[in-house]
Amino acid sequence: MGYLIKCSSCQQDTWAPNIVDLINDYLEKESIFQESILQEEGETWQRYIKAVVPIKTAYETYTPYIFLTAPTEDADIDGIHFNYFKDTRKDGGSLRHGHGPGGSPVFSKDELLQLLEKLVNYGCFSKQDMKDFAEKLVCSSSSATTQLRSAGENAPKKED
Repeated sequence: MGYLIKCSSCQQDTWAPNIVDLINDYLEKESIFQESILQEEGETWQRYIKAVVPIKTAYETYTPYIFLTAPTEDADIDGIHFNYFKDTRKDGGSLRHGHGPGGSPVFSKDELLQLLEKLVNYGCFSKQDMKDFAEKLVCSSSSATTQLRSAGENAPKKED
Protein backbone atom coordinates (compact mmCIF):
# COMPACT_ATOMS: atom_id res chain seq x y z
CA MET A 1 0.00 0.00 0.00
CA GLY A 2 1.46 3.36 -1.01
CA TYR A 3 0.97 6.84 0.40
CA LEU A 4 0.32 10.00 -1.61
CA ILE A 5 2.10 12.89 0.10
CA LYS A 6 1.62 16.59 -0.61
CA CYS A 7 4.57 18.65 0.58
CA SER A 8 3.17 21.50 2.66
CA SER A 9 5.94 23.91 1.66
CA CYS A 10 6.17 23.36 -2.14
CA GLN A 11 2.70 21.81 -2.68
CA GLN A 12 4.21 19.08 -4.90
CA ASP A 13 2.85 15.55 -4.76
CA THR A 14 5.19 12.65 -4.08
CA TRP A 15 4.71 8.99 -3.30
CA ALA A 16 5.96 6.64 -0.59
CA PRO A 17 5.55 3.12 -2.00
CA ASN A 18 5.24 1.41 1.41
CA ILE A 19 5.15 1.98 5.16
CA VAL A 20 8.90 1.47 5.68
CA ASP A 21 9.70 4.20 3.13
CA LEU A 22 7.04 6.43 4.69
CA ILE A 23 8.60 6.12 8.15
CA ASN A 24 12.20 6.42 6.96
CA ASP A 25 11.83 9.12 4.29
CA TYR A 26 8.74 11.23 4.95
CA LEU A 27 8.40 11.87 8.68
CA GLU A 28 9.31 15.52 8.13
CA LYS A 29 6.18 16.17 6.04
CA GLU A 30 3.53 18.08 7.94
CA SER A 31 0.63 15.90 6.82
CA ILE A 32 -0.17 13.00 4.56
CA PHE A 33 -3.64 12.69 3.07
CA GLN A 34 -5.22 9.24 3.26
CA GLU A 35 -8.62 8.08 2.07
CA SER A 36 -10.16 4.68 2.71
CA ILE A 37 -13.26 3.18 1.13
CA LEU A 38 -15.73 2.12 3.81
CA GLN A 39 -18.07 -0.89 3.74
CA GLU A 40 -21.05 1.45 3.38
CA GLU A 41 -21.60 1.95 -0.35
CA GLY A 42 -20.22 5.27 -1.61
CA GLU A 43 -18.76 6.23 1.78
CA THR A 44 -15.10 7.10 2.39
CA TRP A 45 -13.03 8.00 5.43
CA GLN A 46 -10.70 10.91 4.75
CA ARG A 47 -8.00 11.93 7.19
CA TYR A 48 -4.57 13.49 7.36
CA ILE A 49 -1.70 11.58 8.92
CA LYS A 50 0.13 14.11 11.07
CA ALA A 51 2.77 11.73 12.47
CA VAL A 52 3.85 8.11 12.22
CA VAL A 53 5.10 6.65 15.49
CA PRO A 54 6.90 3.30 15.16
CA ILE A 55 7.16 1.19 18.31
CA LYS A 56 10.41 -0.69 18.79
CA THR A 57 9.95 -4.36 19.65
CA ALA A 58 12.20 -7.31 20.45
CA TYR A 59 11.45 -8.72 16.99
CA GLU A 60 13.50 -7.26 14.14
CA THR A 61 10.87 -8.11 11.52
CA TYR A 62 7.77 -6.88 13.42
CA THR A 63 6.99 -3.20 13.95
CA PRO A 64 3.74 -1.92 15.42
CA TYR A 65 3.13 1.77 14.83
CA ILE A 66 0.46 4.41 15.13
CA PHE A 67 -0.73 7.12 12.82
CA LEU A 68 -1.74 10.31 14.62
CA THR A 69 -4.54 11.68 12.46
CA ALA A 70 -6.69 14.78 12.00
CA PRO A 71 -9.81 15.40 9.89
CA THR A 72 -8.20 18.27 7.95
CA GLU A 73 -4.66 19.35 7.16
CA ASP A 74 -4.79 22.28 9.60
CA ALA A 75 -6.70 20.52 12.42
CA ASP A 76 -5.23 19.27 15.68
CA ILE A 77 -4.58 15.55 16.08
CA ASP A 78 -7.77 13.81 17.17
CA GLY A 79 -7.27 10.18 16.18
CA ILE A 80 -4.86 7.37 16.96
CA HIS A 81 -4.75 4.64 14.30
CA PHE A 82 -3.01 1.42 15.34
CA ASN A 83 -1.21 -0.72 12.73
CA TYR A 84 1.75 -2.99 12.29
CA PHE A 85 3.99 -4.31 9.57
CA LYS A 86 6.15 -7.37 9.23
CA ASP A 87 9.18 -7.03 6.99
CA THR A 88 10.91 -10.28 6.05
CA ARG A 89 12.34 -9.01 2.74
CA LYS A 90 15.90 -9.27 4.08
CA ASP A 91 15.41 -13.05 4.35
CA GLY A 92 13.71 -13.40 0.95
CA GLY A 93 10.21 -12.82 2.30
CA SER A 94 7.85 -9.91 1.83
CA LEU A 95 6.60 -6.74 3.48
CA ARG A 96 3.18 -7.32 5.01
CA HIS A 97 1.03 -4.55 6.41
CA GLY A 98 -1.55 -5.47 9.01
CA HIS A 99 -4.39 -4.08 11.00
CA GLY A 100 -5.23 -7.03 13.20
CA PRO A 101 -8.26 -9.30 12.92
CA GLY A 102 -11.22 -7.42 11.47
CA GLY A 103 -9.29 -4.19 10.90
CA SER A 104 -7.23 -1.88 13.02
CA PRO A 105 -8.67 0.01 15.97
CA VAL A 106 -8.89 3.79 15.70
CA PHE A 107 -9.40 5.79 18.89
CA SER A 108 -10.03 9.44 19.57
CA LYS A 109 -7.90 10.96 22.31
CA ASP A 110 -10.82 10.59 24.76
CA GLU A 111 -11.27 6.95 23.79
CA LEU A 112 -7.58 6.28 24.38
CA LEU A 113 -7.88 7.82 27.84
CA GLN A 114 -10.85 5.54 28.49
CA LEU A 115 -8.75 2.59 27.36
CA LEU A 116 -5.93 3.62 29.71
CA GLU A 117 -8.44 3.94 32.57
CA LYS A 118 -9.73 0.44 31.84
CA LEU A 119 -6.18 -0.93 31.75
CA VAL A 120 -5.63 0.52 35.23
CA ASN A 121 -8.96 -0.88 36.44
CA TYR A 122 -8.03 -4.33 35.11
CA GLY A 123 -4.66 -4.14 36.90
CA CYS A 124 -2.47 -3.94 33.79
CA PHE A 125 -0.98 -0.73 35.18
CA SER A 126 -1.18 0.73 38.68
CA LYS A 127 -2.18 4.32 39.36
CA GLN A 128 1.44 4.86 40.41
CA ASP A 129 2.64 3.52 37.02
CA MET A 130 0.46 6.11 35.31
CA LYS A 131 1.65 8.92 37.61
CA ASP A 132 5.28 7.97 36.97
CA PHE A 133 4.59 7.89 33.23
CA ALA A 134 2.88 11.30 33.35
CA GLU A 135 5.95 12.78 35.06
CA LYS A 136 8.07 11.77 32.04
CA LEU A 137 5.85 13.46 29.46
CA VAL A 138 6.96 16.46 27.43
CA CYS A 139 4.95 19.59 28.23
CA SER A 140 5.78 21.70 25.17
CA SER A 141 3.70 20.81 22.09
CA SER A 142 6.47 21.93 19.72
CA SER A 143 8.97 19.70 21.54
CA ALA A 144 6.48 16.83 21.42
CA THR A 145 6.02 17.26 17.67
CA THR A 146 9.79 17.26 17.15
CA GLN A 147 10.12 14.12 19.28
CA LEU A 148 7.32 12.36 17.36
CA ARG A 149 8.86 13.17 14.02
CA SER A 150 12.29 12.04 15.19
CA ALA A 151 10.83 8.74 16.42
CA GLY A 152 11.86 7.32 13.07
CA GLU A 153 15.16 6.33 14.66
CA ASN A 154 13.28 3.28 16.00
CA ALA A 155 12.04 2.35 12.54
CA PRO A 156 13.70 -0.40 10.55
CA LYS A 157 16.22 0.78 8.00
CA LYS A 158 15.27 0.77 4.33
CA GLU A 159 16.81 -1.94 2.18
CA ASP A 160 19.17 -0.77 -0.61
